[in-house]
Amino acid sequence: MKDVLHIEVPSFPATVEQAVHSSYRDRPVAVSSGSGGRAIVLSASREAGHEGIHNGMLLKQALKLEHRLIVVDSNPELYQRAMNAIITQVSQYSPYVEPLRYGQVAIDMTGTTRLLGRVKDSAYRIHKDIRESFRLTSSIGISVNKLVSSVAARYIRQYAELFDVLPGSESTFLEPLELKMLPGIGHTTDRVLLEELNLQTVGMLAAVPINKLILVIGKSALTLHQKALGIDDSPVLPPERRSEIKEEYTFNEDTNDDHLIMGVVYYLIESGCARLRQQNKKSNSIRIFCRYSDSKVATRTIRLPEPTHKEYLMYYQTRKIFEQLFERRTRVRYLSIGYEKLIQSAQQISLFSQVIDPDAAKHGALHQALDKLRGRHGYDVARFGLTHPVVLGVGN
Repeated sequence: MKDVLHIEVPSFPATVEQAVHSSYRDRPVAVSSGSGGRAIVLSASREAGHEGIHNGMLLKQALKLEHRLIVVDSNPELYQRAMNAIITQVSQYSPYVEPLRYGQVAIDMTGTTRLLGRVKDSAYRIHKDIRESFRLTSSIGISVNKLVSSVAARYIRQYAELFDVLPGSESTFLEPLELKMLPGIGHTTDRVLLEELNLQTVGMLAAVPINKLILVIGKSALTLHQKALGIDDSPVLPPERRSEIKEEYTFNEDTNDDHLIMGVVYYLIESGCARLRQQNKKSNSIRIFCRYSDSKVATRTIRLPEPTHKEYLMYYQTRKIFEQLFERRTRVRYLSIGYEKLIQSAQQISLFSQVIDPDAAKHGALHQALDKLRGRHGYDVARFGLTHPVVLGVGN
C-alpha cells in the first residue's frame, strides 16, 4: 500500500509575488499576460478571488471589479526558482518527489514511517516548513495514489491545510464531488457527459456501465471510468527518472499566424530531435501542449509507426495533427512538445515494420553534420527553411 502526498500552493504565481513583495500581502494581486486590451489574468490571489477575479478573465474586466487590484507582469523565472526551492525542501522527506506544475508537487512517502513517523505528521511538518521558509500557504492531500491525493488537496484548500483519504475509501471520498474535480476532464468532455448522460457527480460517472460510456465519449472512457473509481497506478517519478525530453516556446505576442506557428513547431521538433541524438535515444510518442490567449489549453499525444530521432519524419507524421490543433483560430501563446517513452537508438526495430525512411543513410549523415556544426558555432549557423526566423531573433 502506497502513501502519496500531493502538495498544492493555490494561485502559485500571485502567491509567490505576495511572498516576495511585503507591500502586496493581504491585498488583491493579479499576474497578467501583459497590459494591452486583450491582456488576461494568469493568476489571481485569494484576496482578488474574493472580489470575483479569476484566471482567464480579461484584465480590464478585473480592474473594473477591483480598482485597488495590484497588477504584475508574469515572471516565470521567479516562479521556477520558488518551485526549485520547494522541491529542495520537501526532498528531505523522500527521494521520490515529482514536480507536476507551478505550485504542485507529488511525494511518495511509502516506507518512511519507521524513520519519520506517521505520514500525516510528516505532512503537517511539510506544510509548516513551506509556510515558515517561503511564506506560502499549502494544502496537502494524502492517499494511496497521485490521482486521489491531488483531488483531496484541491478539495481541502478552502477549509484546512490537510486531508487524509484513508486506504479503501477512495471511491467513497470521490462519489459526492462535482465532475470538474477529476483531473483531465476538460470543458468539452464535461459538457458531453452532462448533456448526454445527465451526470453531475463523480459517483454518477462511476455508476455508468463502461460499454455505455464508450458509446458516448469513445476510447477515453476506460481511463475516465478508472479515475471516477479512484484507480491510478502511475508512479511518482523524480525529474531525473522521467524518460522524456521537452521543448517549449512562448510567443512574444499571441498569434494565429499559421506560417509563424508551424515554423515554431518545426523548430521545437528540430531541437528535440537534436537532443534525442545527443543522448543516443529515439521516441515514437510525442505529447503536444498548446495554451491559447484565453488561457484554454489543448493537448494531443501522437504515436509514430516507428521510434525515430529525425525531425523531417516527425514533422511529416505530426503536421496534420498540429494543423487540426490550430483550427480554433484563437491566438496561440505557448507551445511545448514532449518526447516520451525513449529507447536506445541502437534498439532493433520490428522485422515487419512499415518502412518510412528509404533514405536513412543520406539523412543520417546530414543530421550528423548539422549537429556537429551547431555544436561548434551555435544553432543559428544553419537552419532549414521550415524553421521560422523569429525563433532565432530575426524578424517579428
